[in-house]
Amino acid sequence: MTAKVDEKTAEKAITTANDIVVVGTRASLQSAINRKRQARTIVDSIVADDIASFPDKNIGDSLARITGVQLSRDFGEGVKVSIRGVEPDLNRVEINGVSQVSATGDRSGDFRELAAELVKSIDVYKGYAVDLTEGGIGGTVRVETRKPLELMKPILSLSVSGQHLDTTENWRPRVSFFAGTPRFLIDGLGVLLNATYSDVVTRQDYISNTGWARIADFDHSTEKTVADPLYAGYNTYESCAGVGGASAAKATANRLACETQFFDWAPKTPRYRNLVREDKRISGDLTLQYQIAPNFRAYSNVQINVRNQTLQDVNYSVDLGTIQRFNLDPQLAAGAGGGTSRQQVALGTSTVNENHVVTGLTTALNAVNLGTAAAPNWGGAANIVGVQRRDFSYDQNSKYFSGGFRWDLSKLHIDFLGSHATAHTDSETNLISLGTSVSGIVIDRNNAQGIPVFQFPSNFDPANPSVYSDATRTDANGQVLPIYGPGLQYRPAEYNNTEDQLKFDADWEIDHPIVSKFEFGAQARRQKFLNYLGGGSMLIDPATLTYQSTANVSYTTTIQNNPTQARNGNTYYITPAQYASLISSLGGVTGGAPLYTGLKNAPSGIPSRLAYPNFDSSVLSQIYDLSGFDHDLVRFADGYPQIPSAKITESVLAGYAMLDIDTQIFGMNLTGNAGVRWTHTEDKGLGTNISRVTRINATGGTETVVVAAQEAEISNSYTDVLPAFNANLEIQPNLYLRANYAQNLARPKPTDLVPNINCVDDQTISGADDVCTAGNPDLKPYRADQWEVNLAWYPNPDTMLSLGYYKKSESSFVIGNVLRDGVDLFHDGITYTVRQPVNGSGALLDGIEASAQTVFTFLPKPLDGFGASGNFTYARAIRTNLTNVATGGPLKEYPGLSTYTYNASVFYDKGMLNARLSYNYRSKWLDTVIDATNGNNPIYRKAEGYLDGKITLRFPQYHLDVFFEMQNINKEYSKTYINKDMPLELYYPGQRVFVGIQAKL
Repeated sequence: MTAKVDEKTAEKAITTANDIVVVGTRASLQSAINRKRQARTIVDSIVADDIASFPDKNIGDSLARITGVQLSRDFGEGVKVSIRGVEPDLNRVEINGVSQVSATGDRSGDFRELAAELVKSIDVYKGYAVDLTEGGIGGTVRVETRKPLELMKPILSLSVSGQHLDTTENWRPRVSFFAGTPRFLIDGLGVLLNATYSDVVTRQDYISNTGWARIADFDHSTEKTVADPLYAGYNTYESCAGVGGASAAKATANRLACETQFFDWAPKTPRYRNLVREDKRISGDLTLQYQIAPNFRAYSNVQINVRNQTLQDVNYSVDLGTIQRFNLDPQLAAGAGGGTSRQQVALGTSTVNENHVVTGLTTALNAVNLGTAAAPNWGGAANIVGVQRRDFSYDQNSKYFSGGFRWDLSKLHIDFLGSHATAHTDSETNLISLGTSVSGIVIDRNNAQGIPVFQFPSNFDPANPSVYSDATRTDANGQVLPIYGPGLQYRPAEYNNTEDQLKFDADWEIDHPIVSKFEFGAQARRQKFLNYLGGGSMLIDPATLTYQSTANVSYTTTIQNNPTQARNGNTYYITPAQYASLISSLGGVTGGAPLYTGLKNAPSGIPSRLAYPNFDSSVLSQIYDLSGFDHDLVRFADGYPQIPSAKITESVLAGYAMLDIDTQIFGMNLTGNAGVRWTHTEDKGLGTNISRVTRINATGGTETVVVAAQEAEISNSYTDVLPAFNANLEIQPNLYLRANYAQNLARPKPTDLVPNINCVDDQTISGADDVCTAGNPDLKPYRADQWEVNLAWYPNPDTMLSLGYYKKSESSFVIGNVLRDGVDLFHDGITYTVRQPVNGSGALLDGIEASAQTVFTFLPKPLDGFGASGNFTYARAIRTNLTNVATGGPLKEYPGLSTYTYNASVFYDKGMLNARLSYNYRSKWLDTVIDATNGNNPIYRKAEGYLDGKITLRFPQYHLDVFFEMQNINKEYSKTYINKDMPLELYYPGQRVFVGIQAKL
C-alpha cells in the first residue's frame, strides 16, 4: 500500500518548495498540476503563487482557461461559466465552502462581486464525490481565500492601477490593500485583512433587429415561406380568397391563416442602443485563525462586497410592428364568405432575399388614421421613430459570515463549518421616452452583418434633440405630421437572498490493506428568496374592489394647442411650446467615443451620435407629479405591507458516507473512493395571480389597474440518493488512469418555482392579446448520470499531458418560456394558459477534453523562462428531445453548449520579467430555446475568441512590481442570431487597459 498524501499536505509541501525554488507563473502551474494529480476526483485548478497575485482581475476570466469551461461575459467582463456545456445555474459555486448567493433569483452568482486579489486558489470539480455538496451537474467551482496561519511571516501589499476603456475614453482607479500576520498579539493567532476598491465605467453599443415576425407579404412570391398543411391546396396569395368560413369574421380569420403562409420575415423593431454603466465596487475580507492546541485550529471569516451601479440606456428605434408602417397595395376584393384580405406591401418598396427575409424597405410615406375622425389614432408615418433614455440604479451588497474548526484526534479528523450569507439588491429605473413622425425612412440591411442602416429625410437629424418637437414636418400628401409628448415610467424593485448552513465532515483513518479511510458527514442548509416588484395586488376594500397602490408609475402626454386640463388620470396635457421648452431643457447627445467604435465590419451610414432626453427631475417635476417615484412603496403602501412578487424558502438536509481506497492491483497503485449521498429538499413558495388592464378611463385618460388578484402558498419536496465512484490507477510512475461514475442533481431557479401568474390586457391597443407569464411550482430538479475516464501523464513538476472522455445523461432538465394551456397553477382546479418553464427529459451529452502544459527549461538561457499551456474540448449533444417551436422540427443543439472550446497561453517567467499572452475561444452556441418575441425561434450566439495579455516587471530589491495588462486585444464583439439571414443583435464590449504598480513588504 502506498503512503497517502492528502490535498492539503501536498499543497503545503509544494508551496514550501516554491518559496525556495520557483515563483510566479511557473510556481502557480506547478501547484495546479499537483492539486490535479492528488485530487480524489477529476479536477482542474488555478493557483495564485503569491499574495494578491491572482492572474486576472476577474476570476471568471481565469476560469475560462480551464478545459471544458465556457465563459459568459457582460460588458467584456466574465460573469458566469458553463461547464461542459451545462448552463451556469447548474454549476455550484462556493466561496470557502459557502454558497455564492445571488439576490436576483438564480443560482449562478456573479464573479464580478469577488475581488481576485482575495483568491488563493480555484478548483473546478468536473467529477463528483459524495463529500461535495450536490448541485453542480456541470461541475463545482470552489474558491478558496488565504488563511493567516499559512503565512510564513507578516506581509503588507498595496496595488494601485488605472483602467481605460476605448469606448468611454477615460481612466478609472483600482486599489487593493492586503495585510496579514501569522502572529497577532499572541502566539497562535493570525489575522488577514484585504480591501479592494474599483471604479469601472463600461459601455456597450448595440445594433439590433428585434421582434422578427411574419406580418406581411413583401415579395409577392408564389413560394410559401412556411407551409400550413391546412391550406396545402392554396398555392398563391390570391387563391386564399376561396377559403371561406361560417361567418364573415371566420372567413377573414381563415383567409389570414392561409395568406400567412406567404408572409416574409422582417424585424418589427430595428434599433440602435448605447448602454453605459458606472460600477463602483468595494470588497473587504477579514479572517481570524487561532491555533488553540497543536491539533485544533479554529477560524472566523467576514467578507463584504458592495456594488453601486448606475446605467444609462439610450434606445433608438423605428417601429415596424403594424402593417400600416409600410407602403401597401390596394386591398384585394372580399372573398368567399366575405373574408377580407391583409394588404400586401407594394412592390418596389422593399427587397427580399431568396429565403423570404426582408433585407431593405422604405417606410410609409403618409400618416394613416386607424381610428375615427372624432378620435384619431395615427399610424403609418406617425409616431414611427422613438427614443428612450432609461436610468438604472442597482445598489447591491453581499455578505458572507463563516466560522469553523479543524480537530485532529489521532486517526479521527473533524471539520465543522457554520455560515450565514446574504445578498440584497435595490433597483430603481426612471424612463423618459419620446416619439415623432417621419415620412419615408429607408432601412437597409444589405451589408455583411445584416444590421439596419437608417437613411432619414434631409429634414431629420437623429443627433439633434429639437427634431422631436418639430411640428412643421409633412408627409408625402402635404399633411402636417403629429408630434408626441414624453412618456414617463418608474420601476422600483428589491431582491433578497439568504442562506444559512451547518456542515460537519469527519475522516477516520483505517489500517487496512484496501480501505484507507472512512468519511462521513452531514449538512443542513436553508435558503430564502424574497423579492418585491411593483406590488399593488392586495385587495384592501372588497366593497369597492379597491386594490393597494402599486409602486410602478406610468405617465403619457398629449400635446394640444389649447389643452382644457393639465392632467387626467395618468395622462398629462401640454402645449407645443411647453414641449419645445422641455426638449430644450432635457435634450442630450451620446458622449465618449463615436458609436460603434471598434465594431468589426460595421457598415457606413450608421450614426456616430444619438440625441436623447435626460430624466431631469427638477425640470420634469414642473409638469409631472413625481412624488410616486418612491422606492419605499415596494415594501409598504396605503398603510399595508406589499405582497412580495416572489417568496420561497428552500430547506435541504443531506448526509453522506464514503470509503477511501488505497491499495495495489497487479503491482499498480490504486486509489479512489466509493460512497453515497442522501439529500432531501423542501420548497415552500408564496405566489400571486394578478390581472391588470390598461384602459381608457371615463374622461379619456389612460390607466393601468388591477382587476383581480389572489394569493396562494405552494409546497413541494423530493428526496434523492446519489452514489459516486472514483478510481485512480497509477499505470506507471507519473502515468494515471482515472474513472468516475456519479449521479447528481441541480435544483431549478427559485424564481421559476414561484407560482406567480401575471396577465396584462392592454385595451388601448386594438387586437392585442393578453400577456400572461407564470412560474411552475411542479418543476422537477435537473438530474443526471455522468461517466468519465481520463489519462494523465506528469513527466516532471512543470509538465502535464491529459486526455479524457465524458458522458452525461440528463433525465430531467428545465426549458423556459413554453406556452401551455390547461395549467392548474395553484392546484385549486382553475386552469390558465400561460408561458412558463417546464421540464424536458432525455438529454445525452458527451465530449473529449485534452490539455497540455510545460515550461521549456531545456532551452538555453534566457529562453528557458518560456512556457506554454493549452487545452481543447469537443462537446456534442447526442440527444436533446427539444423542438424548434417556430418550425416544428427537432432542435439538435443543447442550450449553452459550444461544440469546440480551446485555450492557448504562452508565458515568459524569469528574473524581472513575467509576461503572458492568452487566447480563449468558443464556437457558436444555442443561447435561447424559445424566444417568444422573435417568432418562437431559437436564438444562437456566434463564436467568440478573446486575446488578453499582461506584462509585469519585478523589482524585488525595491519590493515593487509594475504591470501593464490589456483585455480584448483583438476587439472581439458579440452577435446573436436566428440564422444567417436573420441577425438579432450585435454589440461591442470595448478594449480594456490596466496600468499599475504593486508594492509588497
